[in-house]
Amino acid sequence: MSDAKTMFVRHVQTGQIKKVTEEQRATQDKNYWVRVTGDVEETKPADVATGPDATPEPAEGDGSADNKTTSKPPAPKK
Repeated sequence: MSDAKTMFVRHVQTGQIKKVTEEQRATQDKNYWVRVTGDVEETKPADVATGPDATPEPAEGDGSADNKTTSKPPAPKK
């Protein structure tokens, strides 16, 4: 059996990096898995701190959403 060429791919939402063969890469969803070049190491999903789970959404009405925008300046006085 010949050695299949391998490459690294990264999941765009979780940041997980894994090694795959050319055949596995051909069947992957390329909207979520992108090829990575350079000096990279394989990671596990639990090791990755990025993605939607890393920053939880604030609950409605807790006031933390106000910190994302600046308030309007007062109207000029005549």
